[in-house]
Amino acid sequence: MDDQRGLRVFRGGLFFSAGWRRRGGIALLMPAPDLPPHAFAVVPARPTRLFLHADHARAADFEGSTTIVVDAIRASTTMVTALELGAASIVPVLTIEDALVKKAELERGGERGALLGGERGGVLIPGFDLDNSPRSYSRDRIGGRTIVFTTANGTAGLLLAERSERIVVGAFVNADAVARAVAGARGMVTIVCCGTRGDVGMDDCLAGGAIAERLVGLGRGLVQDDAARLCMYAWREARQSGRGLREILAETRGGRYLHLQGCEGDLEICAAVDRCGVVPVFDARTGRIDVARSAG
Repeated sequence: MDDQRGLRVFRGGLFFSAGWRRRGGIALLMPAPDLPPHAFAVVPARPTRLFLHADHARAADFEGSTTIVVDAIRASTTMVTALELGAASIVPVLTIEDALVKKAELERGGERGALLGGERGGVLIPGFDLDNSPRSYSRDRIGGRTIVFTTANGTAGLLLAERSERIVVGAFVNADAVARAVAGARGMVTIVCCGTRGDVGMDDCLAGGAIAERLVGLGRGLVQDDAARLCMYAWREARQSGRGLREILAETRGGRYLHLQGCEGDLEICAAVDRCGVVPVFDARTGRIDVARSAG
C-alpha cells in the first residue's frame, strides 16, 4: 500500500510542501527534485501573488513584499469596522496570554482603557470585553481606545507576515480601497488568505480574488502560480451568478460555522463589498494597526 504524506522538498533553492509516496521503502518525490526551472517563467514588472492559505507561505516569502492579509469572516472585517468607528489603534497578538500581557504592558506605560477583543472557537473569550463580531463594535464603546486583539486565524496571519515591507488588512468591505492603496508598490504584492485552522476557506479566497481582480485592473501582473487566477475566477463566478454574496458566503466553511454559532447576522456586514475606504496598516515595529494616512 502506498503511504502518502507531506514532505518538504528542496527545489530551486526553496523548500516547499509537496506530496510523496512510499513504495517498497523508496520515497518517490513529486515533482522530481532535479526538475529544471520552467523555461517560460517570467515575473511581471509589478508582480502580484496569492497564497490560498497562510500555511502555504513561509516567513521568508514576505521579505520586501507589500502584503494584504485577508480573513473575511470575520477578523479583517472587524478590524476595518473598529478603525472606521474611531478605535485609536489595534494591537494584534497570537494568544490569549499574549493579550493579557500586552494590556498590562500598555497600562504600565500609561495607556489606560485598552480593551481586549477577539475569539476562540468563534465566541467571546472569558474575561474579554469584545468578541470578533463587527456588530459588537460601536463608536460609543471603542472610540479613542486601543484594542488588543487575538483571533484563531486572522491575527496569526498578520504576525506571520511581519517581515513584509508593508502589511495591510483586506476584506470585501474595503477591497477597492486596499487595491488602490497598494497598486503602486514597486515590489511584490502578496495576498494571504488566512483560512480556517489548516483548511482553505472559500470566503477568504473570494475576497482575495476580488482584491486581485482590482489589482490587475490597476495594471499589476500575476506571477506564474495560478492561485490568484483561481480566486479571481471564483470571484467572477460568484459576482455573475445572480445570487447575493451573503447567500454565497453562508455556504462557505466560515459562513456555516457562523450559522452554528447563531451569528448569521455578521454575514451581511462581511458581504458589503467596497462599503468603506478604511485601509488598516499593521506596523510590525510598533505592533499596532492604524488607518493608512492616504485612506479616505
